[in-house]
Amino acid sequence: MCGAAFATWLARVPAVQAQLGLTTGELATGLFGLAMGSVVALLAAGALLTRIGSRAAVALCAVVLCAGLPLVAFAWSTPVFVAALVVLGVGNSLLDVAMNAHAARVEEGYGRPIFAGFHAFWNIGGLAGSGVDALMEALHVPVAVHFPVAGAVLLALALWGRSRFLTGADRGQGETAFAWPSRALVPLGVIAFCGFVAEGAVNSWSAVYLADVTDATPALASLGYFAFSGTMIAVRLVADRVVARTGAVRFVRVATTVAVLGFAVVLFAPWPFAGIVGFAVVGLGVAGIVPIAWSVASRKQADAPGRAVAAVAACGYLGFLVEPVLVGALATRIGLHWALSSAVVVTFAIIFLAPSLRVREATLTR
Repeated sequence: MCGAAFATWLARVPAVQAQLGLTTGELATGLFGLAMGSVVALLAAGALLTRIGSRAAVALCAVVLCAGLPLVAFAWSTPVFVAALVVLGVGNSLLDVAMNAHAARVEEGYGRPIFAGFHAFWNIGGLAGSGVDALMEALHVPVAVHFPVAGAVLLALALWGRSRFLTGADRGQGETAFAWPSRALVPLGVIAFCGFVAEGAVNSWSAVYLADVTDATPALASLGYFAFSGTMIAVRLVADRVVARTGAVRFVRVATTVAVLGFAVVLFAPWPFAGIVGFAVVGLGVAGIVPIAWSVASRKQADAPGRAVAAVAACGYLGFLVEPVLVGALATRIGLHWALSSAVVVTFAIIFLAPSLRVREATLTR
């Protein structure tokens, strides 16, 4: 539901811009509001989870996220549009942390790794939301109709799912709302940051790179992200069983190597189909990195796993903020082809941070 809700907005950005008559600058201001809402909300996520628990937080945050969609559709001025995107960003990031905190609790009770499988369904929801958006565009359904209906349907789906959550209090619920994360979480936060930079590089630049550097047609250029998403889903559906056999450290090291090789194919074989294959290989590599970092974080700070997930998630989302600025600034100076190599360097750093994932391996593999 979370993936589908966010994709509903992303895929129809041009339609929203046209409906509201926004200039490029006004749209950029709105997108900045979306990003800032996401980051500011993450700073409060740990306190929210500690105070009311993941079960209640998911319901609250789903309402905020789904309310953001009609607010965007009916915005009558630029300030209202920016405020609506702030609401959307707050709801999205808080729901992301809340449901992952509950996922950590479910995984602990389940007895084996299942975290990456949850993340696969975020990607599946994203593809489903994008598909519905394409249908709405083809049928010329205005966002003023699409967004409220989508928000209502997705909210009903979220509340149904939440009704089947585990009952009782989370571990650490009711304790101090604000506390510094443990030192053990710092390298996990950096891993999440690097993983999000790699994902963001493909999300933001794959189509542009294929079109500008490899001279791909618009249709071919769109396949880079599609291939990346497809391999992300495939790996996340099986990653948990692989981690159970190999351990988190070995899995992440191999996954990082695969991601770097995928970027190498993109950078050193500048042809459209080679680029598409390269982005697909990047998806194979990065798919499991962030879910594993979040899962291990909940174990590293077992007394308050929700707060741990929130801290690591905040670092990860910073990667999404930094990546477009970093690559965009470099691209203006050295070209997009070489600017994208910055994502390779950041991704490669995960290999050296992988030992920080070594925590109670017996628990991870039983």
